[in-house]
Amino acid sequence: MDGQGDRPSFDIAIVGAGVVGVHVAIGLLDRGIPFTIYEQSAELTEMGAGITITSTIAQSLAALHPEATQYLLKVSKLMSNINLVNGSRDDLSLRPSDQLYDLVISPYEFHAAHRAKLVEGLLQLIPKERIKLGKRIESIVERGDDEKLLLQFADGTTAEADAVIGCDGIKSRVRQIVGGSDNPSSFAHYSNMSAYRGLITMDKATAALGQLVKDPVWYLGQGASMVTYAILGPGGIPFLNVVAYVHDEQDSLSLDSLVSEGNKEDVEAAFSQFGSCVKDVIKALPDKLNRWALFDSYVHPLPSYAYGRTVLAGDAAHPSTPHIGSGAGMGIEEALILAELLKSATERLGASEGSTTRRKLLEAAFKAYSDIRRPRTQWIVAQSRTIGIMSQGRHEEMGTDFDNYGIYLREKIGKLQAYDWKDSIRQAIDQFERELGASV
Repeated sequence: MDGQGDRPSFDIAIVGAGVVGVHVAIGLLDRGIPFTIYEQSAELTEMGAGITITSTIAQSLAALHPEATQYLLKVSKLMSNINLVNGSRDDLSLRPSDQLYDLVISPYEFHAAHRAKLVEGLLQLIPKERIKLGKRIESIVERGDDEKLLLQFADGTTAEADAVIGCDGIKSRVRQIVGGSDNPSSFAHYSNMSAYRGLITMDKATAALGQLVKDPVWYLGQGASMVTYAILGPGGIPFLNVVAYVHDEQDSLSLDSLVSEGNKEDVEAAFSQFGSCVKDVIKALPDKLNRWALFDSYVHPLPSYAYGRTVLAGDAAHPSTPHIGSGAGMGIEEALILAELLKSATERLGASEGSTTRRKLLEAAFKAYSDIRRPRTQWIVAQSRTIGIMSQGRHEEMGTDFDNYGIYLREKIGKLQAYDWKDSIRQAIDQFERELGASV
């Protein structure tokens, strides 16, 4: 479905063509709500590597757009369980198949996908004329109740829209516009942890880890942690993907340093207290590594995700570290709720209910969205930060008691999986109706 014919509707500007922006777009597309995506890059290239999407969230994709699920299935692999290993031990490569893991958190199904491939597939659903490239947003001007918002871009051009949905990621310019340049909440902040990523050949990986190479594993230790899982590299050659999480005490780090060239010696030093097997994996990494500094909104969260007719989603609203694996998933949940709220607002607009103006409808919809989404997503931000600290034995109360860490993680994963997306939509619509009643 595309377009409302003669029925009144809203014109929505989506800032950002990443994984969240594209999901927001296909949700609006399926409901016939006009939109335009404004992407600052001159080309549609998605930054980042793998993402994980829980089966619960994957089930909701069909409600977002009928074809969304099939695109996820094409580019993802269904994984089961979270496998934890104490990385300080030296016997890892010798473990038999029935004693591989120190702790298994199950059931926990999730889809592991390459971010760029997922976005590339979903973009095929969106008419090309709906995407404008090379458009870095500079300002959003409010011009009055009966006027559209004015979007001003760095290239000197402008555009109009009834509402703006900021999906422009961890460096969100929209968040800076609505929050203010002097507000700490307008920016993500360094979490004192970085991820070093690299690939090693399967022969080297098997020599170090034995049968542990066959499944995703999280290795816990003192001052660092490591995640490994097999992937297919160029030409279909299997590699072990290694993500080494390293803690540091650097007071602050600019978002401009989000990705930089890493020093392998720093990684080896961070894993000095691990067992010989994990150390062998670290030694086998390439000499040149990418360092991904991890930023989040834990210390300075936004008080709201809704600012009049402008709203934030995904990392633009609540940047998070990856330790609970739900960053992209949160954005997909939000895409569905925004689509359903805007559908309800459009239906009310078509009913021409007297004083219920476009502005009131949009503000009520976005306020309801923020009220429903903020508690869950801020919980995710906090738990991801805590779980990352615990995985490195740095938690003040738990220390290196990884058995209790497993109990804690199982509890939080259970809460994550218990999300009822249908009930969240119902709550959001009910809240929207209450907001409308309060505004009349």
